[in-house]
Amino acid sequence: MGRLRKQIVGGALGAAVCLGIFLFASSGCKNSTTPDEKPTITVRNNCGIAVDIYMDGVYQFYLESKEYYYIENVAAGKHTLEAKKKGTATLLKSVSVETTTTSNYTWTIGSTASVTIINHYGETLSVYGDGAYQTDLADQESDLVQNVPYGEHLFEAKRPSQSEVLASTRIEVLGDNGYTWTITK
Repeated sequence: MGRLRKQIVGGALGAAVCLGIFLFASSGCKNSTTPDEKPTITVRNNCGIAVDIYMDGVYQFYLESKEYYYIENVAAGKHTLEAKKKGTATLLKSVSVETTTTSNYTWTIGSTASVTIINHYGETLSVYGDGAYQTDLADQESDLVQNVPYGEHLFEAKRPSQSEVLASTRIEVLGDNGYTWTITK
């Protein structure tokens, strides 16, 4: 038993020494950008559709929805970042950023578009967006659906607890605009 205890204590002591050496050796490492490195810009696509990314007018890469990627070794100074609908010249977002030799930047592309739905149908309706229930609207009421992702969306109106579609529309959201759908007979 004494010999087994000595091996366990000796093994634990050896592991502690190795851990201490590792921590001491790595204490000089830094996560920040060193003067020899240039900053990185991280671009995150949360807008709902695929986008082409440009920096200072030069194409960099494309991102599908929910993807991210990096622009590395960015020179210090002011830069213009643009997101365009993939394969088109349709500008969705643009931002001006200033990088320094010691800063990284993250640009998250999202949507703040909204759709106002107005019920002039003459009865209470249940409203759905892309198949998901949004709200019930009494006649002459309206509601605002916020942060609608970019892309084409199908809006439908049904009688509450029924499946028959009484009215529908498709809205292509390509910017942080306010869109309106008025439901009529």
